[in-house]
Amino acid sequence: MDKLEIARRQLGTALALFLNDGDPVSVHCLACGGGEVAETLTERAGGEPFSAHALGVVPDLTKRSLREMRNRYWNAFKHALDHAGMERQDEEILEQFSDEKNDHVLFVGWYDLALAAGKMPVEAQAFQAWYFARFPEKLADECDPAVYDAIFPDLNSLTRADQKTRLREAIARARLNDEVMSHIKNDRDPLILPIA
Repeated sequence: MDKLEIARRQLGTALALFLNDGDPVSVHCLACGGGEVAETLTERAGGEPFSAHALGVVPDLTKRSLREMRNRYWNAFKHALDHAGMERQDEEILEQFSDEKNDHVLFVGWYDLALAAGKMPVEAQAFQAWYFARFPEKLADECDPAVYDAIFPDLNSLTRADQKTRLREAIARARLNDEVMSHIKNDRDPLILPIA
């Protein structure tokens, strides 16, 4: 097992849980852990991780503030004590958490893992299209949001449950597409990798 497999295992399990409406805290912890590893792997491979892209397009953003945003809920979930050994006061942060916070950490984690690995599962590819349909404002100016709206029409007018149903339906359609499934950049392994 190497770090690439570890990132893939964490992100794959996180996305599988997310798609099946599994525990959102576990999704978040796995996605943040896998995403942190994937970011480093992307840098080592000579790629530009999402964090570098974000720092380049958001003027007041710093590396520290970006990490604080990513780690906000993750730290609340994984630490009982602060750096001084005192009990953390995370009540307000925990009250703000919802499954929707997972959209962003999953997107960033899979973005970086795709750069590091050179491929990703069809579920993650569909998730990225779904993400851009959910958040068209995140697209670069030269990207046409209509491409994603065509796959997921009127997504933001739906309930959260229906939005995720649409994502699962898109994945099911993609799995029936031989061209998609046989593409060289498609990771054909299941989201939750078996024990070696």
